[in-house]
Amino acid sequence: MGKKKRGHPDIEELLARPWCYYCERDFEDLKLLISHQKAKHFKCERCGKRLNTAGGLSVHMNQVHKENLTSVENALANRQGLDIEIFGMEGVPEDIIQQHNQRIIQNFYTAQAERQAATGNPPRGLSGGQGPTKKIKIETPEEIKKRLAEHRAKVAAQKEAIANGTPLPVVAPANGPSPSQVASPFPPPQPGFPYPAGAPAYPPVTYSPGAAPGAFGSLPARPPSGGPIPSALPQRPSYPYPGGVAPPGFPGASPVDESAANAGRAPGGDDIDQLIRMAEAGIKPAKNGDEQPAPTEKKKKGMRMVYDDTEVSPEEKMALLPRYRWVEEAAA
Repeated sequence: MGKKKRGHPDIEELLARPWCYYCERDFEDLKLLISHQKAKHFKCERCGKRLNTAGGLSVHMNQVHKENLTSVENALANRQGLDIEIFGMEGVPEDIIQQHNQRIIQNFYTAQAERQAATGNPPRGLSGGQGPTKKIKIETPEEIKKRLAEHRAKVAAQKEAIANGTPLPVVAPANGPSPSQVASPFPPPQPGFPYPAGAPAYPPVTYSPGAAPGAFGSLPARPPSGGPIPSALPQRPSYPYPGGVAPPGFPGASPVDESAANAGRAPGGDDIDQLIRMAEAGIKPAKNGDEQPAPTEKKKKGMRMVYDDTEVSPEEKMALLPRYRWVEEAAA
């Protein structure tokens, strides 16, 4: 989509628009003006052919239709002559251009005054009828360099004051809040505002003169909380270990007699050692006190069964068995 056109163009835009010498009509661009001249002023009435100039149309009428062209059609009364060769905006006399511009300027200011009287709005470029609008301030290179030098001197003075421990001066507004109140997201306390019941009364906060913005001179000590602070955490619960006794070195283990702890176990180590040895030997642990099964030999990989009877198939042998034998009574 193109740019939206304004309702009232400026005087410069009106003067820059191309216009037709014969009928004083203006257009958006020169291409539309040339198309207008061909269709309205340089078109043959006999055959409808469109020429570029009035002279070309006169030659066409004389050679093709054997007629003489005396005037330009659809033109003003004083601009119908063929003595001036016009193509677009080329060939227009200078005095005619000056007259056209004077008429455009006069019509523009007349329409602007009528519009202002009808709507009451100030003319374009004026703010409330008091004068022209503010213009953008353009600084010269000398002014920019001067402001830069002042800024560098100010920053150097602040760094020197911080290095020497000198507090920076605070410039507070005459009738405005303090810097700490501006930076605080909470509203300032109102005079006479009651504290909630049971809340400790805080003394007023005092600000030391010459302190940095947002710094407090002296803060009151924080009052102690209402409830007592627990001295120690509760004891950690014990975890269920095998046999009800935690192994040595684990959390919650208590010093017990090793002979009592190992009573009833097989010699050669504890239960974990026995499980490790059984796993290495390929013996599964017994369930519910059953006897340990003997280790079974695994089938060798790559074995296959070979049927060596070439006369009778396995299916025929299976059909001779009593279980699969054919019985007529049962079939009937």
